[in-house]
Amino acid sequence: MDDDKSKKLMDKLPTDVPRCPINVAARRSGLSAHVIRAWERRYSAITPDRTSKARRLYSDWEVHRLVVLRQAVELGHRIGEIARLPIEELRALVGRDAVPGVEASPRIPLPRSRLIEVTLDAVRAFDSAGYAQSLLQATRTMTVPELFDDFVTALLAEIRAQIAAGEMRVAHERFAWAYLRDFLGDLLASSGAAPWSSTAVISTPEGDHREAAALMAAVTASRAGWDVVYAGPAVPVGELAYIVRQRHAAVVILGLLPGSTAPADPPPAPWGAETQLMLCGPGLPLGSQRELQQRLEDLRRR
Repeated sequence: MDDDKSKKLMDKLPTDVPRCPINVAARRSGLSAHVIRAWERRYSAITPDRTSKARRLYSDWEVHRLVVLRQAVELGHRIGEIARLPIEELRALVGRDAVPGVEASPRIPLPRSRLIEVTLDAVRAFDSAGYAQSLLQATRTMTVPELFDDFVTALLAEIRAQIAAGEMRVAHERFAWAYLRDFLGDLLASSGAAPWSSTAVISTPEGDHREAAALMAAVTASRAGWDVVYAGPAVPVGELAYIVRQRHAAVVILGLLPGSTAPADPPPAPWGAETQLMLCGPGLPLGSQRELQQRLEDLRRR
């Protein structure tokens, strides 16, 4: 490090010295590393120092700024409108809009309807950072069944309704799903089953490539104690049967979203009576992830 840079660092207050790598800044601020990078790149919310290898380093002051920005976003403000505000104005904003007598934090949720509105705003603006932040808050403030039945399913249904009404475009749905797929995939990767668990094979009906319901079913099954094989969307029945035989699966689950067509009278499954077929989606006997979880937990206890 040259003398000029050393002098600049020595002149800074302790809280201004860049010393936190991004993983530490993420943990301390309550944001994901992806959101921090997006806020920096898109909105210039902060400007971290860089090491000689171009790795970001954040000061205590910058971490504090990220915390206050997060609190403001959780209270309903758009990051694009507040990212460059001075810290004093941000603190005043959070103090004005916070629940009286309670400090703003990830555990103080927006009302669910308001959170869906904020998320829809992010989708309309193709705001990936705002969308990711809404998903993050939903994860922190809801149980998994609430997250899937009351937030994700409701969000996707509202997007489709607004497309039908001409208020959104197919591009909005594709954008929303692109990030949601990674979000649900991360939830599935973080789930784990006991080594003695029975196996569930999960997909969507042939021809239905909207895999959100299947991914949600996969997470639900994993958290209900099942060993999950997520086969991807629209797998032909014959290929599902091959997986069932290879893994001696006890259950096949097909996830459906609103607008999907479930067979009224499914043909005999080619994997034998010992493997159950479950259809999960709106208007079906297993109409929600809550009901699917209960059915799987009951079946596992037998």
